[in-house]
Amino acid sequence: MIKHRYKLVESLKLMGRAPKLVLGPNIEVLLWNVFKCKRKGWQDDFINLVWDKDLVLLQEAILNTPFDIHFNQSLRHEWIMARSFKTVKTDIDTGVKTGSNVAAQEHYFCVSKHHEPISQTKKMSLATVYPLDNKGQSLLVVNCHVINFVTFEKFSVHLDQVFQSLADHNGPILLAGDFNTWNGKRLRYFNQLAKSFQLDEVNIKRKPRLSHLLQHLDHVYCRGLTVLDAQVHTHIKSSDHYPISLTLSTLKQTFQYTSEPK
Repeated sequence: MIKHRYKLVESLKLMGRAPKLVLGPNIEVLLWNVFKCKRKGWQDDFINLVWDKDLVLLQEAILNTPFDIHFNQSLRHEWIMARSFKTVKTDIDTGVKTGSNVAAQEHYFCVSKHHEPISQTKKMSLATVYPLDNKGQSLLVVNCHVINFVTFEKFSVHLDQVFQSLADHNGPILLAGDFNTWNGKRLRYFNQLAKSFQLDEVNIKRKPRLSHLLQHLDHVYCRGLTVLDAQVHTHIKSSDHYPISLTLSTLKQTFQYTSEPK
């Protein structure tokens, strides 16, 4: 399978329209690695899951397929996709995609320094900034798919790149995605970085999957937000990852990050 990596100027794609001006006070979130939409029933599951969501973070999202209509013509969400590679044979793009019912004030991406073996593809993270109902506050959302099938050193380099995108934001943060933390060393390093940025992990009750080496790969971390609810949709089988829904709240004291990350 021949794949083509994008030049930086080609990587971002904007679709759809956002109907609202600010996020909050409650923010409904969906996190889902959609497995390139390969499995039967994905489209129906997607429609049912996203209709009431304020933020949607997808990994292994695709573009240039019949599913594009849900994004290009959306009047419910603005969609931004950071494209990692194109499969030349099918012309299908793959990457991370973030949807919001509020237009992003800023958006930028980070591509892994290293690539995965065999496929020779790199992984993306996408950062988007949204105005909150709290006057003067904005939410930084970072949607990640971290590099896999590489040494710990290459994994940590990519994770360092992801966290560097958080360094200049002094307000609330939502960091979520597929971090490929399938061993203890990777997870400990990830938690160390999260702690240095004052991020708290969302407690999600779930059972590990054998296909993920009995480890959790999908994580959600927050700063300056209150977690009201989190649930895993284990009844949905149209991906090799279960969708995760969250309800977050901005109703707390105004958050200000002042210390330097270590």
